[in-house]
Amino acid sequence: MFSKLLFTFFTFLIIIIFIPSNSNANIYQLTCKNTKNTTVWVYSFKRKTVVLTKINQKKTKVKFTIERNINASFESKGKLSKLKTYVAYNQNSNELSMVQTSLRGSNQFYQCSKPVLIKEE
Repeated sequence: MFSKLLFTFFTFLIIIIFIPSNSNANIYQLTCKNTKNTTVWVYSFKRKTVVLTKINQKKTKVKFTIERNINASFESKGKLSKLKTYVAYNQNSNELSMVQTSLRGSNQFYQCSKPVLIKEE
């Protein structure tokens, strides 16, 4: 009886040890607007990914890699229209900026609604 209880306890302890404490990959959605465009972004800090999913209600899929995140804000890099693009979001001000490093590129600044948790993994 005691050995079964001890075995069960150690099995439970081993399971608890090997389950990572930060296993959630919460996925958030941002809806952002400026005078010309409305964009929808999806991001996950665990996956280190930001995806531009819609521009003016038209579906698209442009991936960016999160280089740095502080609290709920992030800075990411990727390519949009074959141009190196830097995307930064500041949750304190709810502003998203999209800056391209080429002279042919465009810099865009958006005001966003608060992030919405759309999926919890």
